[in-house]
Amino acid sequence: MSVLSRAAARLPQVPVPLLSPLARGWLRRSFGEPPLDTSAPQGDRGLLGPDSASWRLYADAASIVGGIRSLLVQLTHPLAMAGVAEHSRYHEDPLGRLRDTSAYVAVTTFGATGEALRMIAAVRGAHRRVVGTAPDGRPYDASDPELLTWVSVAGTASWLRSDADFASNPLSPADRDRFVAEQGRIAALLDPRVDAAVLRAHRDPARALADGSLSLPLVEEGWLPTTEEELSDRMAWFAPRLAVGPQGRDTLQFLLWPPVDPVLRLGYLPTLAGAIGSLDPGTRRLLGLPLGSATSTVMRLQSEIALIALRSTLAGPSPNAQTATRRATPAAA
Repeated sequence: MSVLSRAAARLPQVPVPLLSPLARGWLRRSFGEPPLDTSAPQGDRGLLGPDSASWRLYADAASIVGGIRSLLVQLTHPLAMAGVAEHSRYHEDPLGRLRDTSAYVAVTTFGATGEALRMIAAVRGAHRRVVGTAPDGRPYDASDPELLTWVSVAGTASWLRSDADFASNPLSPADRDRFVAEQGRIAALLDPRVDAAVLRAHRDPARALADGSLSLPLVEEGWLPTTEEELSDRMAWFAPRLAVGPQGRDTLQFLLWPPVDPVLRLGYLPTLAGAIGSLDPGTRRLLGLPLGSATSTVMRLQSEIALIALRSTLAGPSPNAQTATRRATPAAA
């Protein structure tokens, strides 16, 4: 967290009468309508709960940068990229995958228990259709442990980096470990070997998920990390398996300059700059985006200023976090 962000965090956050609706409108157009079910039972804390590290991280506007960064990192795995290129709609709707990622994160983090489990079931169903052969001749399957792990750890590492670089109140080391463990448990539910019916039938699914009473093979087998140190080790394990081919370069062009209207692009580009500027040098080389340290710093600064402005107009955590906090509060007796 920079001196600029620390100074901004100490300022009172008050909604700006004209700019606040504009900022919320930009968020809706960029990431879609808030997906949470507002009719869920009062007191439902969801799969993670308001005391989780994930609620705190995703409630900050810095998570927007992390989401874009995660897409950049994910496309460096050739098999994951083949699945996206051959089974997604990013050519027709270039920001659609970003919206889908945003909706998945919002619902599994902030959604009520039932809707979070329905979202996970829907993704598992979609994964069954994402099978094929990559341009290099290797088969891919979105439900394969390696690909499930890659998508999860690429995202987790990206959101942790954006939190450290841009959040108004970054997570402590202990909470960073908690975040990794929480994200691993959620990702483990996408494994077809997990009996989702057992979780749905459990009296307290969130507790079953947290206390280990539900078997999660991807965690138990060591695929998904439970600490930040393990996350770093897993990312290092993937490093020699990464490359960017024609499919990846095609997707990268969409992410760098999506064919959207100028208003959306005006808000998108500063957050994209922060995402690129926060990438490690090895990932930037794979993507063909070599940057010097000075350029990288300037790009992160652009994103930081944009996020400070966004926070000042919204005056508070994300709309999804606010909705979920109200729902998670126990009903009055």
